[in-house]
Amino acid sequence: MKKIIVILIFFPIGFVFSQEAKEYKLTEKAYGLAWDGVHFWYIDTNRRAIIKINENGEQEIFNLGLANLRGISFDQREGKLLVVAPKQILKLDPNSGGITDKINIPLQNIAGIASFGNYYYILDLDSGKVQIYDQATALLIGGFFTDRIRPRDICYGRDSLWISDSSDNSVYRYDTKTGKITGSIKTSLRSIRGLLLSGSKLWVVDRENKEIKNIPFVETERFIASGEEEYSLEVTLKFKINSTSLSKAQIAILHPPSNEQQRVRSVKFTDATYQPGFIQRNRAHIKKMTIEDLPGEQTLKYKFSSRNQFIKYYVGEEYLGKESVYPGDVSSYYSKDKENPKWTARDYLDSIFLARQTADSMNDFKNKITEVGVPIQPFRMIRFEQSKPKSIQDSVSIFVLGYGWVPIADFALGANSDKRYFEKKETDLILYNSLDSNPSVSPIYFRKDTNSPWENLPAEISYKVK
Repeated sequence: MKKIIVILIFFPIGFVFSQEAKEYKLTEKAYGLAWDGVHFWYIDTNRRAIIKINENGEQEIFNLGLANLRGISFDQREGKLLVVAPKQILKLDPNSGGITDKINIPLQNIAGIASFGNYYYILDLDSGKVQIYDQATALLIGGFFTDRIRPRDICYGRDSLWISDSSDNSVYRYDTKTGKITGSIKTSLRSIRGLLLSGSKLWVVDRENKEIKNIPFVETERFIASGEEEYSLEVTLKFKINSTSLSKAQIAILHPPSNEQQRVRSVKFTDATYQPGFIQRNRAHIKKMTIEDLPGEQTLKYKFSSRNQFIKYYVGEEYLGKESVYPGDVSSYYSKDKENPKWTARDYLDSIFLARQTADSMNDFKNKITEVGVPIQPFRMIRFEQSKPKSIQDSVSIFVLGYGWVPIADFALGANSDKRYFEKKETDLILYNSLDSNPSVSPIYFRKDTNSPWENLPAEISYKVK
């Protein structure tokens, strides 16, 4: 064993798992990542060694002398480090770094290894397949193809397998039983080479910057969110009021929706007579008109900020066969007479998938799914590219029976052919939703008095990105 001391960090290692996580500097050719409960471990492929980062931030090198070391993980059940090399799995003592056992396997190029229970999940670099090794029988007993272009590492956590792909520098979550993708996390990195899920924190080796980095994400039963962007906008609305008398009238301006996809904050109007309120459970700023207000051309400005996340929704197996009915608060978004009471979520997903395959426009898609009783909520959004607004377009959210609302910013499937998947990009900012299944022409609503219905007014909408 060769030992070198390189002081790179000036805080105890336990601090790395706090909310203010620091980043560790690594050697030139870092690969793989493991955590033994006290220390980080990674592989240096140039040195043919594994490296431990100790409590003081010092790095300790254990030379193994084997070429093509790529994957490392910690087996909690045995208390051993697992390192993979061509055609073998090595078990190492984390105290001494010494090899205590070797397992021969018929796999030449291995990208990583994860352990849970009696199984090792081995990522085959040549095929992109997860091979499952049963320790009890010492046999490979099957597995599944990841369909990843350049898989780089694998880990186990939160009842799932997680696999990194350096082609898009994203992390994908898989069901261990079916091998189906159940979510993904987008990163801003360019060269992921290691992966570790510890508790609720996801860590990766960023080879380009030679660092261990924490990737923030939010995980629920319905989605995984990551890839956050923040925007600040000033919106200008120009519209016309034709009513002759305004003494009892009201104007409502719908806020951009604030939900798991985008967290809207600090909505401020330059005209102080507009006060916060609600219109059909939607946040809005409302003005009560007086005899001093004049009809005709109106100009109004407001500003807000939004923190947007990249979200992948996945309709899991548990949602597909269960009996369910639409909740009452979606009644204004679909025609009940077109609903098929015998259909399950699986049937509706099939219809939505078919509509996405055959529709020639967003309107055509909306018409197709409306005809089979799928609730829809149209919305208008700004699409950004490299933090600059690229276009304004109309899109739609749909309600999947028994599951909930999911967005379809683009009706076309693109590279995603899984009917259970829906996504909302962090570069898409929703300006306003519609109040029913009919598209709103603007966020402006007007009524002559409190007994009259709200009327959606057309408007010229412009905006500045702050």
